[in-house]
Amino acid sequence: VYPEVALEPIEESEREEDELTAEENERLLKSLEEIGNENIGMAMTFTLVSHLREQLTVVLLERAERIKRAETEKERRAIEEEEAKTRGTPVTIESFLKWRTAFLAEQAEKKRRQDDDLMKAWTPKEREEAKRLTTRMTGRQLFEKGGPQALNLEDAALFEEGTESVDVSMFDRTERGQTAEEEGSGLHLSDSD
Repeated sequence: VYPEVALEPIEESEREEDELTAEENERLLKSLEEIGNENIGMAMTFTLVSHLREQLTVVLLERAERIKRAETEKERRAIEEEEAKTRGTPVTIESFLKWRTAFLAEQAEKKRRQDDDLMKAWTPKEREEAKRLTTRMTGRQLFEKGGPQALNLEDAALFEEGTESVDVSMFDRTERGQTAEEEGSGLHLSDSD
């Protein structure tokens, strides 16, 4: 007993995750309907089952390929994002100088805040002394600032309060040598017995 009319699909209300999508389902039903219409009046059960099996295989292969492409694309994007993180900004002289000035300003501000916090516990006299010592440059700072010409500062700027300058002429060796000879002329070794 073969059907004399086209087959109507039966709709099911339950849907699971592994089921066909609406598009895949519609495509399969359409192809089954075409095969069924071609085979009206003949034994078509085997033909319909064989055709459905072939079409399901095609659909499942397409789905697997689509999933694989999506995973590959996702991995490619993840790799690009990771490379973008490690790539960073190319360093040029201008970008380095810009970063360096910002970094040095940040470090100076951080040091100033630490020093201010530390000085809050000090007496006013101690604060004044600390400020005076920090404003005086070291020899290295003088050298780095301008080389030998920077060291030609006025001597008075380098002295601390309460120190005396030394007159080098007081230590002239020629004069000292002559006075020693004059004083020693009255002393003879033979008289010492």
